Amino acid sequence: MTECCRRIHVPQVSMPQAVQIAYELGPACVHCFARAAGISTSCVLVFGQFGLCCVYIVFVSKNFKEIGDFYFKDYHERYYVLGVCMLQLPFFMIRKLKFLVPLNLVSNILLYAGFLCIMYYLFQGLPSLQDREMFKPPQDYMMFFGIAAFSLTAVGSMLVVEANMAHPESYLGFFGVLNLAVFFILCSNLFFGIMGYWRYGEQVEASITLNIPQSEVLSQFIKVAIACGIFLSYPLNGFVFITIVFSDYGDNAVEHKCRTTAEILVRLSFLLLTGIVAAVVPNLAALTELEGAFSLCNLNLLCPALIDIFVNYETGYGRLRWKLIRDILLIIIGVVFGVVGCTVAIQQLVADLSAKPPGHGES
Repeated sequence: MTECCRRIHVPQVSMPQAVQIAYELGPACVHCFARAAGISTSCVLVFGQFGLCCVYIVFVSKNFKEIGDFYFKDYHERYYVLGVCMLQLPFFMIRKLKFLVPLNLVSNILLYAGFLCIMYYLFQGLPSLQDREMFKPPQDYMMFFGIAAFSLTAVGSMLVVEANMAHPESYLGFFGVLNLAVFFILCSNLFFGIMGYWRYGEQVEASITLNIPQSEVLSQFIKVAIACGIFLSYPLNGFVFITIVFSDYGDNAVEHKCRTTAEILVRLSFLLLTGIVAAVVPNLAALTELEGAFSLCNLNLLCPALIDIFVNYETGYGRLRWKLIRDILLIIIGVVFGVVGCTVAIQQLVADLSAKPPGHGES
């Protein structure tokens, strides 16, 4: 994307714009697909952020339900989804990114406070590693890759943050903001993945917070802290959707005087639709896997590889065409991973929808 900016002499471009520019810089046979490729990338970004927000609502609802089931009646999860959406409404109406920064700061504090406290349960009563199955059957690998990829699919948020930084030049580089943030995320996921399975084995839930006791004050604090942290992350991820709709396409389609009204309606519709999906599809693991597989294969593998191929078309691909070989490998991995990962996740979601709903908790 930085190279695209340099080629056309502009300070910044979005990912859809970068894809369109790359197609225009590539071989003549792909020039006619430039605009369609840019629009397709926008659609992928929109769907990815939509899926991410659906996962967030499911996660928050499940954790609040754990608390509610202990202190109150065992209500159906859909009531908690409704409550989460209603509470989210005022936060999601915040239209300026600078006002979302304090929310994200509080979110991070709550998340890592919960992470620190949850270590008490992870290190308590650890069984012998010999009691844990070290290798799973190959058919389970795709589920793992989809869920693991979910932690690396915030491409939309990353791009919006970079676009609004006072010093965007500090975003990239070996010790840039992006690399440090991803490194920290990887270390966190490695730690909780290993320790969660070591502690709970095959009984581990889609979220580790669902494994800790319901009745203890510390565990309740953990559930509330992490759920609230994720809850406060929703507006930033929804902001990406709004940015794509209005910054890339809405400026010409909506008159300036009607923009505020149109944006409020779009925000309400987005929140409503994510709530409906969360209520209909409460399988956190399968939903996470679908979002991870779809977004990773498109935004982290296919788009960057295609941009790189077309941008380097005239300048060359280096010694032995190593850049071209690398990009083709990324495309193959992305296609295989995306097709298989999404297929497995959709099969799980269809099986859940086809299964008879449980009789308890319907009141």
